[in-house]
Amino acid sequence: MKVLVTGAAGFLGGHLVDMLIERGDEVRAMVRPTEDTSHLRMSADVEIVHGDLTDAGSLRRAVQGVQCVYNVAAKTGPWGAESAYRAVNVWGVADLIRAAMDAGVQRIVHTSSITVYGHHLRGIVSEDRPYHAEDNPYSRTKIEGEKLITDLVEGSGAPVVIVRPAWIYGPRDEASFGRFVARVASGRYFVIGSGKNVVPAVYVRDVAQGLIRAGNADDRVIGRAYTLADDRRVTQSEFMDAIADALHVPRLSLHVPYSALYTAGRSAEIVWQAMGRRNAAPPPLTTYGITLIGGDQWFSIDKARRDLGYAPQYDIYRGIAEGVRWYQGTKKGTATEQDVVVAKK
Repeated sequence: MKVLVTGAAGFLGGHLVDMLIERGDEVRAMVRPTEDTSHLRMSADVEIVHGDLTDAGSLRRAVQGVQCVYNVAAKTGPWGAESAYRAVNVWGVADLIRAAMDAGVQRIVHTSSITVYGHHLRGIVSEDRPYHAEDNPYSRTKIEGEKLITDLVEGSGAPVVIVRPAWIYGPRDEASFGRFVARVASGRYFVIGSGKNVVPAVYVRDVAQGLIRAGNADDRVIGRAYTLADDRRVTQSEFMDAIADALHVPRLSLHVPYSALYTAGRSAEIVWQAMGRRNAAPPPLTTYGITLIGGDQWFSIDKARRDLGYAPQYDIYRGIAEGVRWYQGTKKGTATEQDVVVAKK
């Protein structure tokens, strides 16, 4: 099958490309002209094209001749101009779907996020939980994008399946997991609150597996949304302890109250907004980051198991061991093709 992956130079997109190639698909990887494509160029089986969700012309060219589109591209993070998020996560998604439909694409898998459920959750969360927008443009535009997709499915017959990954970690994640490993390694990091809260961690190749299964499933899944998480209960302390153990360093012992950090994050956001810094770098603390790590978030994947045959293969010990191996190789300057092999095991 010939497939298109948008956001292919990113963390999840790169692992998805790896797994698609492993199973024999012909992969076209769409990346922005300024992005690093060195990992993608390690495989001669990848066709690299330049494009952007804000460039409708590039989307029309990218979808020609493919049977399935995996849309992984998005503007992420909790801080920035609302218009920039909407241009990618809403209007860009709409342009991609319309271009794909015009080109005769048979299936579109859209990557959304668990942020559409909100962050202050209780109990086990399933896909029937109503939308709840948090006070950040990422959450709001992810919800808006899903609503637009629903309209396109119902009104135009768009062949779209939505997946909602939880907090993804693993090798080549420099933006999140790599930073946590560095902090634990330094011995100067802390646990938020008691550490007994459930964190929504899921290994990157398990999420990529879920996307592929959504692309292969029968047409009954069109128009539906599926959470891609690991439903094995993992607490914040267990996750951080697993990192420390893989690094062979002492476990974290300092605890900082959740309420104090959340208040500090909210105060920082208010100050940044008052200073007109919405388009600048985010404040040092954000409520998004505090709730992601310190909040209680446990998700059901029963629907994905039933309809997609999705089943996580990596528990945190296996996943973190591979992620730490990548981190240590990167620190030593040896994280090249070997890391690709490690990630594929």
